[in-house]
Amino acid sequence: MNLTTCGLTEEDVELIVKRFLQEKRDKYNAKFRVLSYRVDRLSEEPIGYLGDHYFLNVVLREKMVHYSEEEEEYAEEEYLSFFMKILPEQVPKLADYVKEMGCFKKEIQLYTHLIPRLQDVAIGTKPFAPRAYLTKEDKMLVFENLKVEGYRMVENNKSLLDYAHLEVALKTVAKLHAASLVLEERTKQPITKLYSGHLNENVYIDDEKYVRKTNLDNAIKALSELIKRIDKYKNSDQLGLILEKFPAVIRKIYDFAKPSTRYRNVFNHGDLWNNNLMFKYEELDKSSRANSDAVPTDALLVDYQFSRLAPPAYDVMSLIMLSTLSPFRQCHLESLKSAYYDALCSILRQNSLPADVDQLLSRQVFLESCTEYHLAGLIESCMYFHWPPMPDCYEMAPGTDWFDESRKPEVFVKACINGFERYEDYRHRISDMVTQIVDGYILS
Repeated sequence: MNLTTCGLTEEDVELIVKRFLQEKRDKYNAKFRVLSYRVDRLSEEPIGYLGDHYFLNVVLREKMVHYSEEEEEYAEEEYLSFFMKILPEQVPKLADYVKEMGCFKKEIQLYTHLIPRLQDVAIGTKPFAPRAYLTKEDKMLVFENLKVEGYRMVENNKSLLDYAHLEVALKTVAKLHAASLVLEERTKQPITKLYSGHLNENVYIDDEKYVRKTNLDNAIKALSELIKRIDKYKNSDQLGLILEKFPAVIRKIYDFAKPSTRYRNVFNHGDLWNNNLMFKYEELDKSSRANSDAVPTDALLVDYQFSRLAPPAYDVMSLIMLSTLSPFRQCHLESLKSAYYDALCSILRQNSLPADVDQLLSRQVFLESCTEYHLAGLIESCMYFHWPPMPDCYEMAPGTDWFDESRKPEVFVKACINGFERYEDYRHRISDMVTQIVDGYILS
C-alpha cells in the first residue's frame, strides 16, 4: 500500500513513535531516528465492515547523547508495530455510508477527548481501551498494537464466549461505566455537557432518510421470512399473530438506544460483539492463537464507532446476548450480572464514590434495568447475526455492484433464506434468538 493513499506522513510516524515512547517507557525527551516504515494490510480478508485495517511497522534507532554519528550507525535497531484503522475509501459507496453515519468522526472525538479523560479519572483500574497515538482528518486512527502487548481475539468460536471470557469482559465493561460515573460525580456535570455531541446516537435513528434505516427494515423482513421456516412456528395457528407483532417488537430498539429517563445513564460502548473484545491470557502457547482452553486474565474493548449514552444494563445485556445462546444463559445469566455489578461497585468504592453505592446504582435498580433491557440485548443479537453467513448465499450476476445489490430487500432476504437452508450453525442461532423474542415478548 502506498502511504500517501492513507494520508500518513513521515512527521506523523515520528509523532506516533514519540507518543509511544512517552506512554510506554516514560521517555519524554527521547531522541530517535526513524530508519524506515511500512504499512501492511492486516489480512487479505476484511475483519471489519466499517473500516480498513493495517499494521504500521517502524524501524528506528535511539540517538544516544554520548554516541558519535559513526557509533550510532552500529547501535541496535528497534522494531515497533502499530495498528491502523482507516476509512474504507477504496469502496466509495461504503465510505459514503460510513461518513454519513459519522463512525470515524465519533471514534476520533472519543479517542481525542473523552476516552483519555476516563482512562485517567478512575483510581486503581487498568485501562479499558487501547491507547490511540494519532487521529487524523476524520478518517484515520493509529493505536498501539495489542497483539504485541499479548492481547488476542477469540477465534473459531462462532462468536460465542465461555463463562471465563464473559466474566473478564464484563469486568472491563464495568471499568468503562465506573469511569463514566466517577467523572460525572467529581465534576458535578453530565458527560453530555462536558463532551457535547460525543455520544450522539448514530446507529438506531428512526428516520426514513437515515442511512441505517434500510438495515433494520431488511432485518425485519428477513427474520419474518425465517420465522415461517422455524419448526416451532411454521405450522402454528399463531403464526399470523407472530408475524403481525414481530416488526413492532424489533423497532423497540429505537427507544432502547435513547438515553433513559428512568435509569442513570453512562458511556456505553455500544458494539460489544466478539471481534471488539481483546483478551490477555495467563498462559498462551505462542505457536497457537487464543482459544477457549487458555485462561483469560484481562480484556480491552476496541472500536467505539457506535458508542452511546444509555444505562449500564444496555451494554451488559447486549454483551451477554451477543456472546451466548439461551441454554447457557439459563445457567449463568444471574451470575454474570452479579460479576459485573460487583466489579462496578469495587471500582466506585476505590474511588470513594460513595461509601453507599446504592446512591448511584443499587443492585435492585440494576437488576430491574437488566430485566427491561433484556429485550434490547435480544434485538441486538438479531441485528448482528441475521446477516447471511457466507458470500455464496447471495445470488448476484458477476460484475454486480455488491454494496447496492446486497442492500435490496429482495436480494438480502433471499440470501438469508439460503443461509438458513444451507448452514446449520446459522439456522440454529437464528432459531435460538428469534424463539426467545417470540416466546418471551409476543406469545407470553
